[in-house]
Amino acid sequence: MLTRAIAGGMVDCFLLCSLLPLQEAVTNKLSDLAGVIPPMITPFAADDKIDFKGLADEARYLQKVGCAGMVIGGSMGEGAGMSAEELGEAIRVTIEATDGTLRVFGGVIADSSAEGVRLAKAIAGAGAAGLQVPPPHFYPTGDTTILAEYYGSLTSGSGLPLIIYNVMPTAQAAVESLEAIIDENPMIVAVKQSGRNIHTLAALLATIHHKVRLFSAIDDMIFPSFVLGVDGTISGTSAIFPAETVQMRNAVLAGDFERALSFHNRLAPVWRAVDGTGYAQNAKYAVTLMGQRGAQRPRRPMTPPTGAEAQAIEQALRAGGFLNGDAASPVLAGVRADAR
Repeated sequence: MLTRAIAGGMVDCFLLCSLLPLQEAVTNKLSDLAGVIPPMITPFAADDKIDFKGLADEARYLQKVGCAGMVIGGSMGEGAGMSAEELGEAIRVTIEATDGTLRVFGGVIADSSAEGVRLAKAIAGAGAAGLQVPPPHFYPTGDTTILAEYYGSLTSGSGLPLIIYNVMPTAQAAVESLEAIIDENPMIVAVKQSGRNIHTLAALLATIHHKVRLFSAIDDMIFPSFVLGVDGTISGTSAIFPAETVQMRNAVLAGDFERALSFHNRLAPVWRAVDGTGYAQNAKYAVTLMGQRGAQRPRRPMTPPTGAEAQAIEQALRAGGFLNGDAASPVLAGVRADAR
């Protein structure tokens, strides 16, 4: 029995030691991860299928304006309604459209570990650089043990590194919990801090930034996040305004805080108008109004905003200098008609 125990321990040690160089090689590829990485909006056709031509066009636009990568199938991209097959194909199309020059991540929005692993394997099979993962979707939790097991099942099941999306305001993992989870799993390479909590972001910068990369998703505080020293942003603001967010970050890096603040003063009011339970369709509404990237339909049952909500978005865009002429364009009227 002792011989078998020793042999078993040697096998476990051999397996662990053989996996460590592989994990290190995978995570080292993302050791310099930084910049503006929008959680890309997903174009849908009138029949609710992904518009893959529109998706490729959007990916090339993000590449053109200087983004460092993109997340496919995040909450801004309506990933909660995507199948594993759709998610995988969307990632393949995006990688091909950008000639493999940008880091493409797949969003895992799942209700269980089993579902999460299915999505993660599809993301890996499509050639993504890594995963972006919030807590389990329907039953969000900030419990350290549960989250460590959940994230571990996804990294081991897919072989991909993982960005923790610390998003749920009612279930955010505390700084100490995040540090424990990161220490346990070397495949965790970054934390995306959201939940309107810049205090936690500041604490993360002070305690774990030497271990992982840090990204801000505090959408109306992207400018101060850059000033604090985050590595970049993965945010709804950057999905709506990728070019302006890149320019804002570049201004901060160059020490031109006055120019960076001018971008903040234009972008933040638009996000405040967009933010809410329907932020994904509201963001698409804003992008459609601005006109450069075509009509953006939300996937049913979601519909574009109307009434006071739509008016607030239009007013914020106009005040920021993003609209010229009549916002109620024929293209927008067509999107609203399709949604009925």
